[in-house]
Amino acid sequence: METTEIVWILAPSIIIVAFTLILVRWFLNQESRRRKQEFLMKTGEIILKQKLQAFERFALFLQRISPESLVLREQRKEMNAFQLQNHLLKSIRNEFNHNMAMQIYIPSDTWELIRQAREEVARLINTTATQVPPGVPSFELGRRIIEDAGESANHAVRKALNSLHKNIEEMGLR
Repeated sequence: METTEIVWILAPSIIIVAFTLILVRWFLNQESRRRKQEFLMKTGEIILKQKLQAFERFALFLQRISPESLVLREQRKEMNAFQLQNHLLKSIRNEFNHNMAMQIYIPSDTWELIRQAREEVARLINTTATQVPPGVPSFELGRRIIEDAGESANHAVRKALNSLHKNIEEMGLR
């Protein structure tokens, strides 16, 4: 057998092998793209769930630290004004710290509004506490906090809540 005959015999096999290798490579690339797309979709779903949970938790946090809600929920008969002040501040701090890790899912401008709301409520509590003697019953401080909450603290809480709602709308979920 001559070389040309061998080439004519092997040529179809070489073409078939080359074509098969091209098809296998194409299939593996398609499969890799499909898996990558699947992974991105699952990751996106997980992140979306985490974001929604963060929004829910901070909406709850803001509602819980609104002055009226906070005082009505945390006030105890046996406390004096000084004890209530410390208890309210501790409650805000604990609740904030409990949710702090979720801040990574909150847009930075909204996060700043949440922080400002927390600071404004704490400032209201401290300012109002200076206006009553520390030993008076907690109800006096609680009443004054609710009365003095007016625009500053309530406005800061509402502004942060509105920002959370706006973020949810921008995500197309509301």
